[in-house]
Amino acid sequence: MLPIVEASKAEIVRNDYQIGDHARILPTPGHTPGHVAFTFGRAKDDAAFAGDLMHSPLQTRYPEMSAKFDVDQVLAAATRRNFLERYCDTDTLCCTAHFPSPSTGKIRRLGNGFSCEAVS
Repeated sequence: MLPIVEASKAEIVRNDYQIGDHARILPTPGHTPGHVAFTFGRAKDDAAFAGDLMHSPLQTRYPEMSAKFDVDQVLAAATRRNFLERYCDTDTLCCTAHFPSPSTGKIRRLGNGFSCEAVS
């Protein structure tokens, strides 16, 4: 990153930034200050990269289960549920950073929680 900053090529953006209609930042507060997810797709979310929003598939099944690393556990839980509701039963590919492989899938409702059904 430092060479980019030193070359004055870095652009500091806000959490509502998007590149055209293909790449967008989605605020996902609660885990860490300023935490965001990234969504990609032309005019809709074909894929969502959740970052540290969920650390385990258990948090998909039980979105209110927060990790000790969430700086605001109540907000992180609400953000997780909102994220999962947003993509539940859609064609959006959910890409997680910490789930075991395969770590991508489609969000489906499972009782009061959700599951991330692997895509082959």
